Amino acid sequence: MEDKLFLKQYNLVLIRYAEIWLKSQKIKIRMLKYLMSNIKNSLKRKGIPFNKYQMSKDSARVFFFFNNKDIPEALNVLKNAFGVHSISPAIRTSNKLKNITERTIEVGNKVLEKKDTFALRVKRSGNHSYTSMEVAQIVGKAVIEEFPDLNLKVDLTNPKKQIFIEIRGEFTYIFSEVIKSKWGGLPIEPQKKILVMDIGRLNDLVAGFLLLRRGSEIYPILIDIKEDKSIDEIWFSNWREVSEYIPYNRFQLNIININQILNKIAVDLEDQKYFCGICRLIRFEVLSKILNNPNFPFYGKIRASVDGSSLNCSSICPDQVDLNTIANNTLVSILPIFTPIVGFGEKKLNDLIWKISPNLKRIDYCPFKPKDQEFDAERLKELYTSLKIDTMIEESIEKRLKINK
Repeated sequence: MEDKLFLKQYNLVLIRYAEIWLKSQKIKIRMLKYLMSNIKNSLKRKGIPFNKYQMSKDSARVFFFFNNKDIPEALNVLKNAFGVHSISPAIRTSNKLKNITERTIEVGNKVLEKKDTFALRVKRSGNHSYTSMEVAQIVGKAVIEEFPDLNLKVDLTNPKKQIFIEIRGEFTYIFSEVIKSKWGGLPIEPQKKILVMDIGRLNDLVAGFLLLRRGSEIYPILIDIKEDKSIDEIWFSNWREVSEYIPYNRFQLNIININQILNKIAVDLEDQKYFCGICRLIRFEVLSKILNNPNFPFYGKIRASVDGSSLNCSSICPDQVDLNTIANNTLVSILPIFTPIVGFGEKKLNDLIWKISPNLKRIDYCPFKPKDQEFDAERLKELYTSLKIDTMIEESIEKRLKINK
C-alpha cells in the first residue's frame, strides 16, 4: 500500500465475504464465527496484535481493530485468509452527516490530487434520515469546496479516484481502497477433516490445498517411496509454504516409508506391468489402516481423502492407470477420494502452483519409474492378494515419522 493512501487515522480493517453470504442464515453465522476465529488465530500466529473484532448487526461485514502501525502487516495475513473476498483499511465514525463529512475530507486530503476526477461510493444499511444519494451529494459538495485549488470534478462513470462510505446502523466506515483477497473460498472448519496422500509430487500438495480452500482441515500423509533422502527437506519445505495459509498451530506431517515394500515388489511381482497399480493400492491401504489406528490424532474423524491425479500426463504413472486404480480402491478401503485437479491443464496447474508460492519445488519422488503399465481390475486384485504384504504395511505405519510445522 502506498504511504500517500494510508491514513494515520486508520484503526480497523473492514472484511467482506462473498460465497458465505449465499448460505442459509444458520450456516452463514456458523461460517462467520469460524472465519473470525481463523483470522484471530492467524494474526496471533504471526505475532500481529489486534484490539478487538466484531461482526456488523446485519452480518454483512466483519471488523478487526488494530493500532495503526500494525495494519499493513495485518493486511498481508487477511488477504490470504480463506473465506475473505476483499478488505479495506478504514476509519470509523458515527452516522451523523457532520462526522461523515469531516472524516471523508480527511481521506480526501490524502487521496485527491490536482485535477482529479472522483466519485463517492455510498452504501447504507439500517434506518437513517437520509438516503445514500443524499449523502453522496452533500459530502461530495463539501469535498469540492474544501479543496478549491485542486479543481476537482465528479465522475461517476470512470473516476480516477474513489472514496467509499459505508453507513451501517449507528456507525460509518470510510476508506479509499478495496483490496481483493488472494483466494476467496470458505473458512476452514474443524468438522471437515480430510487426509491428503502425498508421494512427493506437487499435484498432491495442490489437490490438498484446494480442499483447504474449500474449508477443510487437511492432514497430510507423506508416503515416502524414494531412495534419496537428501531431498526430504525440499519436500517438507513445500508443505511449510502451504502451512502459511493454515490458521492453527497443530499442523503435523506424518511420514510413512514404503520404499522397502516397493523394492520387494519390484523383485517378487509376477507381472511388472501392474507395478503402478499395486503401488497405488498400497497407498490406499496405508490410509485405510491409519484411519483405524487410535495412535493418530484424527482417529475416527476422517471420512475422505484427496488425490493429485490429473489428465495432463504430469505424473510418472500413466493417467489411465491412476484413474482406474482410484476406481478400484474399494479393494482396500471404502474411503471416498476427491480429485480436485483432475481437469486441470498443465498451464493452469503451473499457474496455481506459482500463486500458492513461488518457492514450491518439484522433486524426483519415484526411483522405480516403471514403463508400459497396464490395468485390469481382476488381474490387479489377484496380484495384490498374492503379495501378502499386510504385515510390512503395518510395520511401516508403526515406524512413521512425525514432523510439526
